[in-house]
Amino acid sequence: MLPNTNKTIPETSSISVLIVNNDLSAQQKIKDCLLPFGYSQLTLVDNAKKALRFLRNQAVDLIIVDVDIPDLDGWRLSRLIRCGILNCRSDLPIVIVARTWCERIAEVTAREYGINYLLPLNHLSKLPAIITQLTQEASYAPPKPRLLVVEDSPDTSDLIERVLSSAFDIEVADDGAMGLKAWQERRHDLVLLDVMLPNLSGRDILIEIQNTDANQPVVIMTAHTTIDQAEELMLLGAVDFLPKPFRAEQLRKVCDIAIHREDYLVSNAQFAARVKSLEEREEEFRNLYENHHQLLDDLQSVVMELDENLSICFLNRTWETLMGYPIEDSIGRPIEDFTSSEDAHQFAIFKEKITAAIHEQKSSAEIELCLRDINHQKIWTQLKISRSTRSEQFSTLTICLDDITERRKSQEQLKYLAMHDSLTGLYNRHYFESTLEQLSKDVARSKRQHGLVYLDLDHFKVINDTFGHQKGDEVLREMSTMLSRRVRKPDILCRLGGDEFAVLLRNVTAQAAQDFAREIQKTIGEFSFQLQEQRINLGCSIGVTLIDGSAHSAEEHFMRADIALYVAKGRGRNLIHLYDAQDNESDELRMRINISQKIRKAISEDRMVLYFQPIYDVNQDKISYYESLIRLRDPNGAIIGPAEFIPALEAAGEMHLLDRWIIKLATRTLKEHPELNHIAINLSAQAFKDETLVPTILESLKNTGVNPNRITFELTESASLFNLNITQRVIAELHRLGCSFSVDDFGSGFSSFAYLKDLPADYIKLDGSFIQNLHKDTIDQALVKAMIQVIQALGKKAVAEYVENEEILEILKSMGIDFVQGYHIGHPIPVEKILAKKTLG
Repeated sequence: MLPNTNKTIPETSSISVLIVNNDLSAQQKIKDCLLPFGYSQLTLVDNAKKALRFLRNQAVDLIIVDVDIPDLDGWRLSRLIRCGILNCRSDLPIVIVARTWCERIAEVTAREYGINYLLPLNHLSKLPAIITQLTQEASYAPPKPRLLVVEDSPDTSDLIERVLSSAFDIEVADDGAMGLKAWQERRHDLVLLDVMLPNLSGRDILIEIQNTDANQPVVIMTAHTTIDQAEELMLLGAVDFLPKPFRAEQLRKVCDIAIHREDYLVSNAQFAARVKSLEEREEEFRNLYENHHQLLDDLQSVVMELDENLSICFLNRTWETLMGYPIEDSIGRPIEDFTSSEDAHQFAIFKEKITAAIHEQKSSAEIELCLRDINHQKIWTQLKISRSTRSEQFSTLTICLDDITERRKSQEQLKYLAMHDSLTGLYNRHYFESTLEQLSKDVARSKRQHGLVYLDLDHFKVINDTFGHQKGDEVLREMSTMLSRRVRKPDILCRLGGDEFAVLLRNVTAQAAQDFAREIQKTIGEFSFQLQEQRINLGCSIGVTLIDGSAHSAEEHFMRADIALYVAKGRGRNLIHLYDAQDNESDELRMRINISQKIRKAISEDRMVLYFQPIYDVNQDKISYYESLIRLRDPNGAIIGPAEFIPALEAAGEMHLLDRWIIKLATRTLKEHPELNHIAINLSAQAFKDETLVPTILESLKNTGVNPNRITFELTESASLFNLNITQRVIAELHRLGCSFSVDDFGSGFSSFAYLKDLPADYIKLDGSFIQNLHKDTIDQALVKAMIQVIQALGKKAVAEYVENEEILEILKSMGIDFVQGYHIGHPIPVEKILAKKTLG
């Protein structure tokens, strides 16, 4: 390139630039690069033909061209311009902007074809400065290589200058020392070196040059060349030699070869580096590919790819382990081949979900699908499906497939347990309530009526008390089997708890419902069983009501059946009674039912609230946890204590309803208030008879994400000992969940010490009757001290309630009590007040 001249610098807005590039994204990049610098006269074309047509009619100041363009490559387009046959200036500045090239070859080619500048596309930031420089330069003249001639013969020097001046910029030195100095200062592109020189021989100069730059091309000239001398000079680093005298053509050829030697060597080195880099990258990719394949094969999940026809394109080795089919035999087959015909409906759902996911442009979806392995065994799988991102058009689905067979079995078992009574295998109360709800809605839609038969066994408690709960359970199982044989297929037989059963009769009249009840009563009356040396017969009381739409809710239908059963019992037992709105045998029953309805309404309107009373850790000198206590907020906002509604609920057998809601309310409160680190939840005496208790707790923990370690369940001593086997089993289940357990009112029965070692409780709460007069009664002091020692000896924590003053607290501390609770420690208050006081432990 020529140096800058003093010509006036043109304004960028007046410079016309022709951009020739068939890559639209490259065009846009060049345009975006130049516009901010004021280059507004930009013409963009995508092939050489359009460029030539434009050049015939328009003058331009500079051309930016790619190497690879349609019709005519960038080199030849430049040659047409330089040869002067076009209408444009032959010295028009030309810049090649290309994505890739071999640098040296491109530079040499550019020099030969008269290109002013070569620029990689990723170095576009340099382009404005290059254009500024080129538009200030004089007319273009290809730069000549610089030639140093070290020759002491003027005749030879003159000959060289005449022959090579058109191709080289020549400098002459007439002795060895001057020649070496000239090269050291200017580093010429080519050196013509005579061997026989004054002061310093050509051989010595060659050695010095090679020691400094081994890549410098040097051609040796000598009049007395021998084979040995030529060999020695070439080994010392000369690229060629000329025997004197030489012909002009011979001189041109040797110098042309010599000047391009470095180009060839550099290009070769660049190619070698590229090849080596590609080989290294190929090796890296191969290793990465193998590692990824090994990783895929080591996964427990199956990784597969499906095409748009749901045929398998790819599988990892886990497929063979899971399904037993070889990968080679599975590739190309539709995934439907690995499902069974009986699962056709399931596969249709699978296809529908995938189609919906694709059409809705969802990035991923999760679907469960049942497959059949090579032995035709069912395998339930979960498929996590992602759409291909290779292109905007849908082509493949990437699937991560996991074996969930065991989980499905567990889910089915849990589903069964959630709907069935664990003792008899009949449907349980939860299933009964949901089915009753469905039948109540069906009445409104279809105008059909259904029947509800509600029964319990007369005097069954005597069997449990006389012969034990194990024998009572055997009787209930036999009774359930017998009743199952008397129920029609469309009807539902449920055990609601204890000795209570219900039958939901579909599409029946009042007379048919009563006839069915009489048949059941007769069946139970004829049933007898051997207990020790006695033959025992049972009777039953039955309440019947119609599900006919006259009640507003399923709960009201059940309430009517409950009233009818109560009337049947009240009139002498072993009777059947059809509900009548005029039934008025018991104001007490109606009061109980009204309270039950009030509690149900309060639950539906979220008016049941929890208050929290602190439990103080004596050893740690801080509040350890809180006991949650239920309250009812009436519609006017007044708070009603549990004494007003719990006795009626217990008498009505409805405490299970409140137990479930307290569990949900308590776990919800723990989720909303993480500062409330630990609470105790009171359960009623009926709680452990409720088969849905543990599933309800599980569901609440799952829905809220609350850590089970934050919950202690509390049950009174009398309720705990009512059926020790059931209590032990439920406590074990609660412990497995991570919850702890506390026995309340300990000491209220004198059998307590005998049973204490059999109760897997974590906390034992002493009955308040022993604590409230502790500062006045020495007998209470002796009893409490003994109970604390026994409780702690069994590895449990002792809790004292009804701590009403400092005197009682100090006595308990001296006895080594673990925890205390009472008005002296703190009153029950809403959680908001606890947080406001910042008294959390």
